[in-house]
Amino acid sequence: MNIRANDFVLEIGSGHNPNVRSDVLCDKFIDDDEQRGGMIVTDRPMVEADGQFLPFVDGAFDYVICLHVLEHVEDPDRLLAEMMRVSSRGYIETPSEIGERIYGWHYHNWVVNRINGRLVLYKNPKRAEFGQLFHTLAAQDKYWRKFHIMHHDLFLVQYEWDARIEYEILRVPESPLNLSCPQTIERLSSIELTEQTHKELWLMFKSFVPRGIVSFAKSLFARRRIGHPTKTLKDILACPKCKDDIMWEAHRILCKNCENTYPIVDGIPRMNVTPMVS
Repeated sequence: MNIRANDFVLEIGSGHNPNVRSDVLCDKFIDDDEQRGGMIVTDRPMVEADGQFLPFVDGAFDYVICLHVLEHVEDPDRLLAEMMRVSSRGYIETPSEIGERIYGWHYHNWVVNRINGRLVLYKNPKRAEFGQLFHTLAAQDKYWRKFHIMHHDLFLVQYEWDARIEYEILRVPESPLNLSCPQTIERLSSIELTEQTHKELWLMFKSFVPRGIVSFAKSLFARRRIGHPTKTLKDILACPKCKDDIMWEAHRILCKNCENTYPIVDGIPRMNVTPMVS
């Protein structure tokens, strides 16, 4: 990620393992850990909100991180538009189609590919061809875990954008990934030797350092980062529905325009909205 030293950074779907450079965290589920790998982390300014209805003013951030969220949403058009509304640059990461075919997460709504420099999405058929086989191997088999880390390019879509997110949503739920094409196979399987070396080092690091220690170190770094931006939530929050000005009260936030109210629980604004059904 090409995050600059003074960038003000939002992370959507920050979950249990937020990035150290994220200044504001946003997650749709504060109390529900079902779709993440651990308990929610709230070690910096945090808002409970749906990425499809971000409660921030236009251009509030310099950079937005969105890891493993796009494949979950009901309306990817809306999420991507909201990201471009609140920031001019950012990074998106999702499972690749290879990952979806192998693991088959039942709660993923979309399959994502990166083709010719843009994101290509289609509705997830949710076939779960291998059931829980590879989930079990990932949990129990160190050789499969090593393969997964060494070849993570096969399992991930990584996309950094500047000014605009280039994407297409296919209306027919049919895969655009041609695994019979030699060029496609070459692109998916080609990994530079230097990348292999870096992955070996990362594998060793992950093997020897407990996750709890890594999470604590990341949290400590995030709180003590030099040159931390001075914006607060009161400077950047807006109504998630109408994007208008809000008024802060002791235990709630009130929209001046549409008169919706949002509670503040344990210091965290709870600003989820119910999407309108057309």
